[in-house]
Amino acid sequence: MALGAGALASTTGFRVMGSGLAPYSGKLLVTLQLSGGADVTQLCDPKVNTPGELKINHWADVAEPGEAGNIRFAPVGDNFNFFNRFGADMVVVNGVDAQTNSHETGRLFNWTGSNAEGRPSLTALHAAANAPEQPLAYSVFGGGTSRTSGIISYNRFRDVSRLRELAKPTEMPWDTSNQLRPDLEISEARRLTRESVTELFTSTNLTPRQRRSVTRYKQALDGKEGLLRLAEGLPSPDDYEGDETFQVGDNNFWSNLKQQMQGALLVFQSGLGSSADIALDGFDSHENHDDIHDALYTHLADAIYYFWDYAEQLGLADRILLVVGSDFGRTNMYNDGNGKDHWNIGSYMLMEQGARWGNRVVGASDELHFARKINPSSLETSESGIVLTPAHVHRAVQKYLGIDDFAATNGIALPDVEDIALFSTSKQTRV
Repeated sequence: MALGAGALASTTGFRVMGSGLAPYSGKLLVTLQLSGGADVTQLCDPKVNTPGELKINHWADVAEPGEAGNIRFAPVGDNFNFFNRFGADMVVVNGVDAQTNSHETGRLFNWTGSNAEGRPSLTALHAAANAPEQPLAYSVFGGGTSRTSGIISYNRFRDVSRLRELAKPTEMPWDTSNQLRPDLEISEARRLTRESVTELFTSTNLTPRQRRSVTRYKQALDGKEGLLRLAEGLPSPDDYEGDETFQVGDNNFWSNLKQQMQGALLVFQSGLGSSADIALDGFDSHENHDDIHDALYTHLADAIYYFWDYAEQLGLADRILLVVGSDFGRTNMYNDGNGKDHWNIGSYMLMEQGARWGNRVVGASDELHFARKINPSSLETSESGIVLTPAHVHRAVQKYLGIDDFAATNGIALPDVEDIALFSTSKQTRV
């Protein structure tokens, strides 16, 4: 499968460190947050209408769910092409109970694995465990759950142009062919700075606090070689992915999801980072639900095509785990405004190039989109089983990525939950 900084929008503890630090070459993690509460009955957990019950989906009046291997999908948007392209490289996790209808708590639970404060996001944990000294270990291009629990800092970027200003601070932002100072002046200033820092560093008159400060500054200077790698890999501004707008009734939607993806992948290519958060907003469809979700899912599919194609172009695709999820789901009926309200049951989609565990579904919900219990070992539905929560998914992903011991050592392990065979090559939930 070929499967949105000189100006940082905002940062928490930004640092550029690492004397002679080798580029990070390990596993890469991206979380794609469908912000607002996505209706998975119009994506990867399709529901037809039940006689005697309120209508759950208008599409079910005229169509049946589609199938791509073992994965069923709703016949809306570009779902047919999306699941037929990626189904073999994906595990769908259905019937996940976020235990809330609150956006804040739902985002917290779905992206940290805990519905209480104090634990880092999955991406923060991965960055801290694998690339803590890399300057852009954890980059946030979108989404609102960049919790770190103090184990790593994160860097927030609006778009690729901010990456360019970070990597090439001497360029004129409005004219990248010119510099703020001539090359000779810049080189001389850098030489004098490095000589001064080296002289300070070798001084025997520094207090411990002063020496720590000089050490950090020297590490920052040494780390510029990493930023040079980033600078060399950046495309020209003409090749940045553009913002996209689309009209849905009276609603005008704007997205820079592809540019978020582009930025995250360029950071990965430079070897300066290991984790990134990206997001697509707009799913809180209390009115005009079907048209909004149809448009957003069509855009989502197009963006994910771009993500994996660009990752392949950069030589990164075989290292990436992409996790797609939301705050929660949406109700199993329409409201008076032809919208759907908040619902605690949702889904995840996990994607990896050539995944041996792909073409599978784990977890289930019933015909009215209530979570069904499953046996955590066999994954089959069972009345004596468990209801999946984000904690189960996070525990499985942490183990798969090999970062669960790091979490335990640092006192941020998840509460005790059952292990599930999420990455089995054969077991799945059949309904």
